[in-house]
Amino acid sequence: MFFGKKTIRWFMVFSSVDKAKELIAVNKTARIEVDGKLLCLARTETKFFALDEKCPHQNLPITHGGICENGTVVCPFHRYAWDLKTGREVERRSGNINLYPVEERETGLFVGIEKKTGGIFG
Repeated sequence: MFFGKKTIRWFMVFSSVDKAKELIAVNKTARIEVDGKLLCLARTETKFFALDEKCPHQNLPITHGGICENGTVVCPFHRYAWDLKTGREVERRSGNINLYPVEERETGLFVGIEKKTGGIFG
């Protein structure tokens, strides 16, 4: 294989979805560490989203007061907002943000990290 294969490794970030909901209020964010990577876990009224913890605009932590509004996560420093489904900055003033898959399971709340395996470049 030339470029290798991409696989998702799943990491438990909370032992139950109820525990995650207890600790992260609706429309709020929390900083989590997954596989050595700092991420922002955002909670909307309907689900959880995981994204890079640092704002692409100025590399500041979104979790220092970041909120969710209208399907976006909003950086507390300059009010830049990223769509939680696409990662795009809604006004296109900054780069996009990386999103990570989140699964709510009976055994907990999990975040997926993509890993490249095999190939010359992976």
